[in-house]
Amino acid sequence: MTTSPKFKKTHPQVELRPADEVMRLSRMGAFFPTRLSFSRTMIRYLANQKAEIIRPLWEIDKEGFGRAIYSVCLGGHNYSLVAFATMLAPERRTDRVIAEAWDTSYVLYDGIPNKAELERLQN
Repeated sequence: MTTSPKFKKTHPQVELRPADEVMRLSRMGAFFPTRLSFSRTMIRYLANQKAEIIRPLWEIDKEGFGRAIYSVCLGGHNYSLVAFATMLAPERRTDRVIAEAWDTSYVLYDGIPNKAELERLQN
């Protein structure tokens, strides 16, 4: 990759700090969101694009279990977050990511899933 001479003059390259300094857990926990943070940047982008967020499905009971779909329409196309929440017995709980059962699971879906797709994803 090459950079233009103008860029080099206005934005001098700074030596990167070593990963073991930057990625320390105690340091990472001290980060605060900035105007450049992903979530703020994404929300501004969605607002500028006049993205429409809808909830085509909400089957969550009063205890918080069930399934839901949130979709965003962006550029004439839909992208969905499909969420499943199930009761998990205490003896099946683990603090490990690699498990056999989870109380919540999520799918990022290209489009809006129909009933058959939703059943496939859930099972």
